[in-house]
Amino acid sequence: MRENVAVVSRAVILAVILALAGCTSSPNPVPASEPSNASRLTGVWVAVGTFDDPAGPAPWQNTPWPSNPPFTEWGAERSRWLGDIKNVVPCQPGGPIFAMQDIGIFPIEILEAGDRIVIKPENSALPRRIFTDGRGHPADLEPSWMGHSIGRWEGDVLVVDTIGTTGRTRGMNGVGSNARVSRDDSNPRLPTSDQLHLVERIRLVADGEILEDEMTMTDPKAYTAPIVVKHYFQRRPDIEVFEYVCNERPRNSTDVVETLGGEP
Repeated sequence: MRENVAVVSRAVILAVILALAGCTSSPNPVPASEPSNASRLTGVWVAVGTFDDPAGPAPWQNTPWPSNPPFTEWGAERSRWLGDIKNVVPCQPGGPIFAMQDIGIFPIEILEAGDRIVIKPENSALPRRIFTDGRGHPADLEPSWMGHSIGRWEGDVLVVDTIGTTGRTRGMNGVGSNARVSRDDSNPRLPTSDQLHLVERIRLVADGEILEDEMTMTDPKAYTAPIVVKHYFQRRPDIEVFEYVCNERPRNSTDVVETLGGEP
């Protein structure tokens, strides 16, 4: 009887030792205090540059928009249409590119969720949702203002692929109201169509204080070649993103034309 008890006791002790060993031998343990790539992006960011100096200071300068874009015939006509103040639609959404290039007025906020990263521009009611759970673009994708974005990590670079935009947004460069207050407003308006394919490479530079967004825009309906630019944001933990409702501050075509110094 005592021998049987001893055997059972040794078996129990051995089982406990093996269970503890299994708990402490998991491969490549990650310290709980180590932030993920996505969490490093979390926070409030303000685009660099001003109306007078859209590029911003060195060394993290925005790429100038092309002054002579590689337009298709449709793209050139659409650019002229967008450049006419009478065609400005007050408070029209700007789309995913316009959301990521606003000159340092309205901040953006980046938030991390389990299966996505959400970018919320202050000046838009529409957020950008970047799905990071490995899903692809839906086969029956319904076009939307911000399009459908999926992302994957390549090291410390977030690669974002966006399709499915409506093609009805304002130009992706310059001030959205066509108020002609920025030096960049002298360039042609850059339209997008429903064939836009946007690929972004988003990463942190300057010890995490600057966010770089390299955007490659391919739109065969509007351009004969891709357009590639880089835009930068400064981390701003000292500010919050506020509620902004464009419709509460309406601006009609007469207001904008008067800003231009012309006739309505």
